[in-house]
Amino acid sequence: MMRQNYLTSNAPIFLKGGVLISNDEVTWSGEEPSGTAKTRWMEGIYSNLHNKVLGECQVNVLKALINEVGAQQTLEILKPVNIFAGKIIAGMVRQSIGIQGNDVVSVAMPYYVAHYGTSRGNIKPMEIRDGKAIIELYACPGVPAGGPPEMCIQVSHYLAMGMCEAVNPEYEFVFTHHLLNGDNCCRYIVKKKSDKFSLDNPGRLEKTIPIELPQSDLDMWVEMEEIGGMGNSTWASVESIGSQRLLQITAPYHNNSGLKMGDRIKKEAGGKSDLSTLREGADLVCRSVHETNCSAQIINDTIEKEIDCPFKPYFPTNLYNVPPVEVCMQLEGVSKSICNAINPDYEFTLDRMMSKGDPKCHWVVKKKSATGGAKPQESIQDDSLGY
Repeated sequence: MMRQNYLTSNAPIFLKGGVLISNDEVTWSGEEPSGTAKTRWMEGIYSNLHNKVLGECQVNVLKALINEVGAQQTLEILKPVNIFAGKIIAGMVRQSIGIQGNDVVSVAMPYYVAHYGTSRGNIKPMEIRDGKAIIELYACPGVPAGGPPEMCIQVSHYLAMGMCEAVNPEYEFVFTHHLLNGDNCCRYIVKKKSDKFSLDNPGRLEKTIPIELPQSDLDMWVEMEEIGGMGNSTWASVESIGSQRLLQITAPYHNNSGLKMGDRIKKEAGGKSDLSTLREGADLVCRSVHETNCSAQIINDTIEKEIDCPFKPYFPTNLYNVPPVEVCMQLEGVSKSICNAINPDYEFTLDRMMSKGDPKCHWVVKKKSATGGAKPQESIQDDSLGY
């Protein structure tokens, strides 16, 4: 039985005052942007595996939960935590750039800044038309990570609800286009709930508001979206279905991702399966957050590394600023599969985790015991990742 696509033309997709309306109610008569920017995004930044691993892990949690409980219940499970995250993001951006008002620019600016970052600048300058803000972007981390259309609701729609609640509840975000639904862009309008709006006549252009962020901020926003998204989804899922069940249902997805990443690392190393190649695979999760102190030591036939939790900046409200322990356990599963694909005689173990109360995180790659290592995880067939 095919599950419902919540972003198809006959399904509810737009956020209007907390109510989803059908996109049959609106059309867009303007010129659609070309796919050049999206293609450049997919062939550029995500050609590096360390910029891909966290996005896939986030998507894996969402796909597994949808498969377990269905799309509608998944969205209900993830809604509260993402609304809360939207409030946090709104406060963070407003404080960082000194916004204190509650007009349309003040409401739209937090997500405009965030989307500038996650699209790595592949975004049109924000337009203000007749007191409404229109924002259009051409790249999304969820596209190369194989995200399902529900990800747009789980992330964009619910974060936007939180931002409106935090800044001015009289406003709403109306989403009209989604990259994850096959559109050439993501587009949304920020307006007062009481105002009417026609996409056929978006109104007189009052001004445009261009911004520019440094590379470090672009990296930060992508990482925050991915690891923060995975952390929020993991936490909410554990609250709903329990830790053990979440780890069970996500394991095949993470195994599939890890095996494909490991195969690619081995291929790029000329087919080598030596310790240097294994170190490259074992370092991947650490390098995914641009951690500079990732390179591990090779001692005799073993690789090991002790690090401070690289994800601490992305969990400021958590105890000790570290992610839920289930996040670390899932990333360990990905790393195990990466190493297994490179050389099945070796095994990755994350034997100390700050999320479990250890003072530092520590991982090791060593030869499996003579009696054999752990039984390989079940995998799934997923061709949406495009390796």
